[in-house]
Amino acid sequence: MSAEGTLSDLMEAAQAGDQAAYGRLLETIQPIVHRYARRRVSTEAAAEDISQEVLLTVHRVRHSYQPGRPFEPWLYAIARSRVIDHLRKARRISRAEVVLEVLPEVAQAGARMTPESALEVLEQLPAGQREAFMMLKIEGLSTEEAARRAGVTVSALKVRAHRAYNTLKKAFSTEDET
Repeated sequence: MSAEGTLSDLMEAAQAGDQAAYGRLLETIQPIVHRYARRRVSTEAAAEDISQEVLLTVHRVRHSYQPGRPFEPWLYAIARSRVIDHLRKARRISRAEVVLEVLPEVAQAGARMTPESALEVLEQLPAGQREAFMMLKIEGLSTEEAARRAGVTVSALKVRAHRAYNTLKKAFSTEDET
């Protein structure tokens, strides 16, 4: 019996509920899938990730294998799809990355701001804005809970909070420049 027949037979037995056959199938295809992935990606870690994704996909779609048909083309179609997914994701990530020779200096937000000056800025906010900010950011309430407590609509509360954020942002950036 050929390896193809063996894999097909194992898959058919697995579809019939034979757990031992399913275990042997996965053990047999794992190195095949890994070699396939390793030839197509640049790192061992990526090949490992792809191999695991292929095995998970085989498990998830095992019902779609048609008994009597060759198993390997079905398997390689899944593996090819997972490799393509990996390469697309890697390309999206690399497009978003910006490589710099020297890291830019990061301003330390609020470096000159003391707790007293932060409290002073909060106290200068209009009452509705201060209340919205305190409930959402200090107390951690949801917008629905905060709106109910303030006796306003969710939209009105969001407007108040947004205005408070803008005022605080301006105050903090002015503090940093002095």
